Amino acid sequence: MKSSIIALSVAACLAFATASAAPAPAPAAPAAKTAQQSKMSSCAAANKGKKGDAYKAAMSACLKGAPAAAATAAAKPAAAAKPASAAAPASNPVPGTKPAAEVRGNADQKAKMASCAAANKGKKGDDYKNGMSSCLKSGAATAKHA
Repeated sequence: MKSSIIALSVAACLAFATASAAPAPAPAAPAAKTAQQSKMSSCAAANKGKKGDAYKAAMSACLKGAPAAAATAAAKPAAAAKPASAAAPASNPVPGTKPAAEVRGNADQKAKMASCAAANKGKKGDDYKNGMSSCLKSGAATAKHA
């Protein structure tokens, strides 16, 4: 009886050892790109370096099968149709940042907030909120510091 238990234990250990030593199955190969994915890749490579509306127009034309020259020509009228206020200024060095005029507007708002906060110092809760609201609406803050 004792020898059969030992034999079973040895057999079980060998079975587990060989099972754990077996190599893991290889991961499945990545699926091949679809036609749309291939087209997107080639169009993106062809339009590298373009930005904004020019890139969008060129990508759209490329995906529709139009030649690249037509895409560039289509992008120029679209850019010209934009109002001057919508175009980013050339002096804006960091894409995605606000133009200088908006920053100045923010500075005026910050000054107004600071003035109203000083006027409502010591108030708490709803009194503070109501005081700030009426101060900001009235424009009294700008009159005090103007």
